[in-house]
Amino acid sequence: MTNALAQAGGSPEQVVRTRMFITDAQHADAVGEAHGEVFGEIRPASTMVVVGGLLDPRWVVEMELEAVLTSSPVVSGSP
Repeated sequence: MTNALAQAGGSPEQVVRTRMFITDAQHADAVGEAHGEVFGEIRPASTMVVVGGLLDPRWVVEMELEAVLTSSPVVSGSP
């Protein structure tokens, strides 16, 4: 996720909201800990939801980020 932000010209400090979808409540602590490693000091609004499944049955977590970027993203191949 930090790579995707960087490609768009952003950083974790610009994230204002996260949503985490997990397939089992047993994953909540590990996902929350990983989230805290990146966003602990930033503290965006966050939601974690247990869902019945994700598109690929091997996936156990999906995360969405919303960020406010202060500059235009750099798009590969644009003039």
